[in-house]
Amino acid sequence: MDKLKFCPICKNEVTKNSSTGKYHCEKCNKFFTKAALCDKCGNEVEILSACGSTQFFCNNCNELKSKKTIEFFLKEQS
Repeated sequence: MDKLKFCPICKNEVTKNSSTGKYHCEKCNKFFTKAALCDKCGNEVEILSACGSTQFFCNNCNELKSKKTIEFFLKEQS
């Protein structure tokens, strides 16, 4: 199951706003952002975007992460 297509709360399909990059669940009326987890420690990594390039950095492991090794998920917006 693709974690970026379904609400982590109610499992209903979410819609992505292409201009803001945020996800919305109509059933829960909650908004989510895309986040990523480190493959080594399981902590959330920072998503660094600049000049059309995206990199991922784990503050706990103190290293850059490959897009192939991290796991994306939807994080509820506060």
